[in-house]
Amino acid sequence: MIAPPRGRVSAAAVVFWAVGVGLGAVKLVTVVATPDPWKLLAFGSDDVHYYLLTALHAAAGDGSTFDGLQPTNGYQPLWFLLLTGLFRVLGVDRSGALVVTMVLLVVLWALALWLVWRIAAVTAGPVGAVAALVMLLPHARWWGGCENALVAVLLLALVDVVLRRRLLDRVPDVGSVRVAGVLLALLALGRLDCAVLVGLFALVGWWRWRSVRLVSFLVVPAVVSLVVYAGVNEVLLGSALPVSGLAKQLGSGENWAALGQFLLYGSLGPLPMCFGLTVLVLAVVAWVVAPGVPRAAELRALIVLLVLAQLIQVAWYVVTTPGWELQSWYFSTGTVALVLSALVIGGRLSSLRFAAPVVVGLAVLMLAVFAGKEAVQVLPRDPSSSPYTRDIDAGQWADRTLPPGSVLAMGDWAGSFAFSTQHPVVQLEGLVGSPQYLAALQAGRGAEYLRSLGVDYYVRLLHPGEPLSCRPAEPWFGNGPKLDLDLCGRPIVYRGDVRGAIDLVVWDLR
Repeated sequence: MIAPPRGRVSAAAVVFWAVGVGLGAVKLVTVVATPDPWKLLAFGSDDVHYYLLTALHAAAGDGSTFDGLQPTNGYQPLWFLLLTGLFRVLGVDRSGALVVTMVLLVVLWALALWLVWRIAAVTAGPVGAVAALVMLLPHARWWGGCENALVAVLLLALVDVVLRRRLLDRVPDVGSVRVAGVLLALLALGRLDCAVLVGLFALVGWWRWRSVRLVSFLVVPAVVSLVVYAGVNEVLLGSALPVSGLAKQLGSGENWAALGQFLLYGSLGPLPMCFGLTVLVLAVVAWVVAPGVPRAAELRALIVLLVLAQLIQVAWYVVTTPGWELQSWYFSTGTVALVLSALVIGGRLSSLRFAAPVVVGLAVLMLAVFAGKEAVQVLPRDPSSSPYTRDIDAGQWADRTLPPGSVLAMGDWAGSFAFSTQHPVVQLEGLVGSPQYLAALQAGRGAEYLRSLGVDYYVRLLHPGEPLSCRPAEPWFGNGPKLDLDLCGRPIVYRGDVRGAIDLVVWDLR
């Protein structure tokens, strides 16, 4: 059995904390030191702005709305409530919201480091912790500003409770079961698809405990939380489910491409990271080598539960989201499974003479790569450098040029554009729209609905290989109903390129 070293500070411990703290410091300094309007580049995410603008509206007393024109529930509730509360208490503007969000991500990062270290302390030791960090760094997509960082911390906290409080014993402590139940409820509100974990833990709990009372302590908090969430949404918006999920379910057929996206997701520069394949392969390896690590049975069970939850989630998206791409925030359970697998494997390798220096060296290399990447992410500021910089330029152009009160509409990439202009921007994919918009889209009355909102301009960032057309496919993703947009004869009032390959175009609809 591997006993984690005690009584001295190992090189692995120094590297673990130096790498973890170093990356958090780089991100914090980057967003604070970057001037407006370029701060948003520190996140490298378009979707974060759906959260930020909606939370800023809610904090200002405007209600839950992205564009200020229609109500929405297109977000994961716990992350939205956390951002809204902070923005309300601190009274921040858009620039301040970016800083507050990054500070929150850094705090969550620190909590994740602490939890990984705690888990390693009772299982695989410092080398295992460093191996876990090597996997967490590239795969967590921590700094995008969406809910996946919060969900990862909650998952790690649940793992810590299971291991340290021996939750899988035949007769667990009742208080520990209650704590796990609260964490499962928070997870279900952190990402609604994590409700699958509630069911899986209920099955495992029944198998181990054979106690209705204990299983109820585990699952009732999550069930009550989800019922309250659905009821509030039904009363306030007429839709128990978030419109972001409903928008992706428009259309028909299976989304088999989601399987490939899961298996092959991610890249590190030119190198493919093959997220799903890595999760599955390392889970098998960890299962084989785990018997040499303390708490091997619990670690095996947790890895299997997390991988199974991820596969069920992917299967759900295959069935329910025709034509939509899977993104990093869909993979939180798989990410933590990967972290635990790496922890187990690193712990087993720690007894090999060469292994510890290799793992430590990989962590240092990862820090150099990611710290460098994150630090320079905010530097390319020419409008044609990226979709983000083009969105910023177009947003500033809109504020300089368009009449006060003008309303714009945009599909994909609307987040950073909307964040860069003071004009209302209607998101045409329906991700942060209203149930009424989705109903109009399904009924073929989408353009009429936009006119009722006073939309004056249509914005489109062309996709690679997409020709400029006066009858664009909107929404771009999915095979559901499209807007009946007719731009033929409408004047183009703005056009700018991205790396000379694609254009952002604005049409005047008046």
